[in-house]
This record gives sequence, structure tokens and C-alpha cells, in this order.
Amino acid sequence: MRNIFNLDNIHRIGIIFLVISLLACSEDVTDYKPITLSKVTTVADLNMAITEAALGDFIAIHGTGLDLANIDSVLINDVKVDLLEVYTENDILFMKIPVKLAMIETNRIYVHNSLGVQAIPFKALPPALYLERMFNEYTKPGDTIMIYGDFFELYEINADNAVVDFNGIESPVISSSNNHLTAKVPLNVDQNIKIKVIGTKHNVEAFCPGRYYDKEGMIMDFDEHMPSNVANVVMDPNDKQRLSGNFLRIDDTSAYAGWWYITEIGGVPYTDDMLDNYEDYVIKCEFRTANQFIDGKIKFCNYLFWDANPMEWVPSDFIFQNFNRWETITLPFVVNRSSTYPENYYYRSFNMRLEIDPNIARNFAFDNIRVYKKGS
Repeated sequence: MRNIFNLDNIHRIGIIFLVISLLACSEDVTDYKPITLSKVTTVADLNMAITEAALGDFIAIHGTGLDLANIDSVLINDVKVDLLEVYTENDILFMKIPVKLAMIETNRIYVHNSLGVQAIPFKALPPALYLERMFNEYTKPGDTIMIYGDFFELYEINADNAVVDFNGIESPVISSSNNHLTAKVPLNVDQNIKIKVIGTKHNVEAFCPGRYYDKEGMIMDFDEHMPSNVANVVMDPNDKQRLSGNFLRIDDTSAYAGWWYITEIGGVPYTDDMLDNYEDYVIKCEFRTANQFIDGKIKFCNYLFWDANPMEWVPSDFIFQNFNRWETITLPFVVNRSSTYPENYYYRSFNMRLEIDPNIARNFAFDNIRVYKKGS
């Protein structure tokens, strides 16, 4: 058989492979163009330039050479943007600011390609660490308290990097998610104090609204501030539902006559601001129930003065998470005035009446009923 792999054929085959290789390489080489950056705007208004925006906001970067095939990477400060989440059209780059803290803040946006890097001044604004509330402001010392908020994951508020400060006594975070955390209340903690969460990794802190064992604006705590009639006050120190002392309980053993006053107290130290600007205030209390709340079947009526219409708490006012568990809740505070007796000095009592369908079970417990200024 004649050998077809002679020297001439080998040379020809080599030349063919070389040409094919060169053609393939030429197809892989991107013809990069220079990039320029002119301004940053919102996505909603492409004309108005901006110099800052919050993490998570959508922005539009204007310039030239801003085709996705012409871009290798985009960074805000030292935070890299996922190019799979970037869209370009007509030399405008549309993107979402990553919800991630920069380790080095340069207040610049950087766009890279093989010809170099272009930068434009821009400040990415992180949200403040946010605390919303304590699940139970009267959590007992030694028990686990739960605090709600937001941006815990952003600031790495977790067991390794955060503590809860009880007026100078720090307790490590036990567990956390993005919007809640738990910690153990110290045994020797003070009462009526503000507490805060401290993130040690990013040096952030925030105070929690309300006070631990809140004693301010107290109407009835059923211990020091007792109602005039204690028939519905539970004083047994061994009662399994007991929270922070005596408390008010209405159940199927309580006297019932279609409606009745369940508690009342006079001489409440409402301030003039509470009475004149009641929209700035709410009622707080610790609440426990096994009842389903049914519209039209139940309401609590609260009097500050006998000759004025009551304020009413209806089922939609009772926002709680768990049955048969003490929880701090917020209820409306409304001052309805009598046209005959409008002056403030008449409005110094608190009388709570329950109206309920007789076929509905009664299982309600209240403790530490107090007036609270919103946002304090």
C-alpha cells in the first residue's frame, strides 16, 4: 500500500490546522472599546443625575462603551456586582445596588474592561440597623427574650458578632435571622431600662423602642397600682399564668351579665399632653389569650370619664402572634370628651368593660396596662 503520509501531505495538513487555529482565535478575541462614565440616575428618571442611593435601589449608569459584552466587571466600592443581574441598552447600564456592606468605602462606582477602569463618584447608603420591638417587655430575668427588627443579616448580627446591652450588662445573642434575635435576660438586670443591640463586627448599635419592665405611664400593674375592685385580679403566687406579679384574668368562672366592668381605677396620672394629643400615644400591656377574636362578637370598652363615649378595642386591634403566651401588645388610646365636661381634670380614671357574645368562651389576661408615647 502506498504511504499517503508523505512529507508534502504533512506540510499541507499542518498549514490547514494553523489557518483553522488562527481563525478560531480571531473569533474569541473581543474588540474592546474604551469606556466613559458621564452620570448616574434613577431608573425612573434618566435625566436627573444623582450622587447617592440606598443599598437595594435600582440605578442607571450613563456613558459610552457600556455594552455588556464590553464590560468585564462592575464594583461599587469594593463590592462586586453580579453581571447576570445587569442589563445594558443604548450605552446605559441598569443595575441594582448589592445589599452588602463594603469593607473599603471609596464612594465610587468602577467599570472594568481590558482597556482599563473608569470610575464615577457615587455613595451607596446602607440602612440603619433597625429594632422594632420586644416580644415581651416583661420577660423574666434568666429567660430568653426575643427582639424584632431588620437588617440583622446585613450587619451580621449573630451569636459571633453581637450582644444585647441591658443598661450596661451585656448578654450574647443566642440565635438570629434577618428580622429577629434571641438573648438571655441577665439575672441581675435593672427594671425600666432601655436596651440596645450592638453589632461588634461592623460597629453598629440601635436602641429598642419601649423599656424593659416598663414602669412609665403605668395605669394598672395589679401590684402597686391596683383597681378599686380586685374580684378579677389573680393574686395566687403559684398560678401558672403568672407573669410579673398579680394580673387581671377574665375566664368562664368570672361573673357574667352580658357586659360588666372588669376593672377600674381612679387618679390615673395622665399628663395634659396625653389627653390633648392622644394621637401621639397608645396603650401597651402584656396580654395572653386562648380566644379566637370574632368581629361583632367581642369588644372592650374603656372609659376615662363616665359622661364621655368610651374608646373601643375590637378584634382587629388585638395583633398578637401566639395563643396562651404572654406578649406585649399595642392598643389604641383615644380620648373621647364630654361636651358637658371637656376639661382635662375630669379625665383621670380608667374603666374597662367587656362586651361579648355569651356563647363565646372567655379567656383573657392583662398585665401592666400603661400609656406609651409612640416612638419613645
